[in-house]
Amino acid sequence: MNVLIFGGTGFVGRSLTGQLLAYGYQVYVVTRNSRKTAISLGNKVQLIEWDNISPLSSIYKLPEIDVVINLAGESIGNRRWSKSVKQEILASRIRTTGAIVTAINNHTIRPNVLISASAVGYYGPRQDEEITESEEAGQDFLAQVCREWENETNKVQSNLTRVVTIRIGVVLGNEGALNRMLMPFKFYIGGPLGTGMQWLSWIHIQDLASMVRFIVENKEVNGPVNASAPESVRMRDFCKVLGEVLNRPSWLPVPEVLLKIVLGQMAEMLIHGQRVVPRKILGADFVFRFPKLRAALEDVLGNRNVV
Repeated sequence: MNVLIFGGTGFVGRSLTGQLLAYGYQVYVVTRNSRKTAISLGNKVQLIEWDNISPLSSIYKLPEIDVVINLAGESIGNRRWSKSVKQEILASRIRTTGAIVTAINNHTIRPNVLISASAVGYYGPRQDEEITESEEAGQDFLAQVCREWENETNKVQSNLTRVVTIRIGVVLGNEGALNRMLMPFKFYIGGPLGTGMQWLSWIHIQDLASMVRFIVENKEVNGPVNASAPESVRMRDFCKVLGEVLNRPSWLPVPEVLLKIVLGQMAEMLIHGQRVVPRKILGADFVFRFPKLRAALEDVLGNRNVV
């Protein structure tokens, strides 16, 4: 089965690519720099150069594709959210997704399934209620990005293509948000962000990769899917368990006002949260390898030395 991945060079993309290759899939990764990408992904992956501007029909000898996976988009956590950064965060997602949708609708590619990333930020800031896939979108910036991203994905008109949007929680692995959270613990000043009462929906990187493959292989799964572990936790409990796994204290909260001073509007994604429930994927009998936080963190961190 031929899989075409956009955003395949990122943290999630590389893990997913590795799993798909291990299960016998032929993986094609779209990239703007095939030489650089070849170094990071190895020689088992077929690379397709695309400038992210021209229509996909311009690609020479585009192979027959069974599955399209779209993970592409500007990182939301690398820079303060100035007006221009916010515009690029949204535009980068709409631009790539729009090109994919156009290619499907004009039959340049005819995949059986399109799986496109989204995020639990779709739901906006919430209190303690459990959130399933049927809930409405929120009103803040991240919710707007996710809503417009998903709306673009859902413009696919082909009856042959199943469309799935995966609303991803905080991904636990050797890169990403967890790496940034480790630094204070290194200096024995770790602790919760903000009040610590906000909910954190998370997923182990291996479970996320397995979930995407499960969706490919199970035709009954469609529409939005919450890609988070069954056990959401409050920020204070997350940091407590993280400290215990690292053998470090978790005692120094970072006040909301300080986060807002340092990060600006970007602090919103840290001081607000969602208690997400992956009802649809559990109903399809997907089995999480890491449903509990402690086991997930122990696997990711192992005997990692944070000194």
